[in-house]
Amino acid sequence: MKKINEEKLVAGEITIAEYVGLNKERQYEIARKGYELMETGRLDEAETIYKGLVAADPYDSVFHSQLGAIYFRKQDYNQAFRQFDDSIRLNKANVDALAARGELLLMKQKYEQGITDLKKAVENDPNGTKQSSIRARALLLSLRDAVEKRQAEAGPGH
Repeated sequence: MKKINEEKLVAGEITIAEYVGLNKERQYEIARKGYELMETGRLDEAETIYKGLVAADPYDSVFHSQLGAIYFRKQDYNQAFRQFDDSIRLNKANVDALAARGELLLMKQKYEQGITDLKKAVENDPNGTKQSSIRARALLLSLRDAVEKRQAEAGPGH
């Protein structure tokens, strides 16, 4: 049996987590600990946990998104962008990853792409149950207000 699992692991048919018997419930217990560390500012420890979770199960969108959030807080925006991008590739409706990637795109002055991600985040959480979609909505409203103000200052015909 072990030989068969080794072959499946090498072939990419199972994850490292599956190979070592780490079920989803246990992975999410570990993730909760990583989240607590992140929320209390212990970013290096949280990063270690989420890097391990991403290695153990590279197909989990949430783990990529949380690792991206850690990089974002550490101002490592390129790594954050990669993780949010991976998260969205795995789950195109991940509100947290969409909102964060949208914000990063705005920071890179890629406004159209950023606005698209922010709108998708809001659309995927229309009742605003997640902090990330509330932030995305606020960013979109701020952008709209800034554009309207600029148009008013420019006067008619501009």
